[in-house]
Amino acid sequence: MAGYVVNDALIKLTTETIPVFQAIFLRGLVVVAIFMVAAARMRLIRDLRSHFGRPLALRVSMETVGTVLFLNALTHAPLAGLTAVLQIVPVAMTFIAARLLRESVSLHRVASVVVGFVGVLIIIRPGSSDFNPWLLVGLVVVVGIIIRELATTRIPVDTPSVIVSLAAAASITAVGGIGSLAEGWSTVSGTNAIRLSAAACFIAIGYLASVVTVRVGDLSFSAPFRYTIMVFAIALQIVVFNDVPDALTFAGTALIIAAGLYAFRSETRAARLVSQPTKLRF
Repeated sequence: MAGYVVNDALIKLTTETIPVFQAIFLRGLVVVAIFMVAAARMRLIRDLRSHFGRPLALRVSMETVGTVLFLNALTHAPLAGLTAVLQIVPVAMTFIAARLLRESVSLHRVASVVVGFVGVLIIIRPGSSDFNPWLLVGLVVVVGIIIRELATTRIPVDTPSVIVSLAAAASITAVGGIGSLAEGWSTVSGTNAIRLSAAACFIAIGYLASVVTVRVGDLSFSAPFRYTIMVFAIALQIVVFNDVPDALTFAGTALIIAAGLYAFRSETRAARLVSQPTKLRF
């Protein structure tokens, strides 16, 4: 989550002076290079084609569409607000995991995502004068993220996570290059070049970490921890954009943090109880 939101902040800064698709393309070149080097060191280059199938293709397409929509909306909406909209994902993922994937969803998990979602509503405040129409684009991105995560769980276990991340990065970069031809190019300053390079490193971390998390653990368990992105988003909005959120935003964030901590504590306690040997009483 930290990797994603730091990337978002850097891209938002960069697109103040250069077009969005140009930023996506230039950042993508660095991301692809990072994963190509990783794949080469792991000796996976020769077997790239063998790993491509429908689940991976679906995941890549959803990642690409979602990234393009989100970054375009980010140029018109505040970082913390747009990030908050995406926090609908944990609620949806928890119940979808229970219905479609037959994962065991405890009352603690349900309570954590519901409380966290209430915190998100406090931050967004739909219907108020502060509501930004561009935030609605986030709802479309949410649908794409859900499909992406479900597709990720169907990718064969022998497909390395580096390959999954590389495929997504290559697709997004290609779309960025095509879009930049229509949108036009601007001169890239040294500062923006550094920002884009840093953004590439952080998004690479986000890609790889998210893929590994979804493939290793239950979706319903990892869902509440997505709320932590709000902590990073608000901090960056204050430090980078000099925009201090209001009291309701902080209140909503507090609920989100509480929900994540509650989920972690409850699941840890349950795991300890299961691992302890049963004592018979006579």
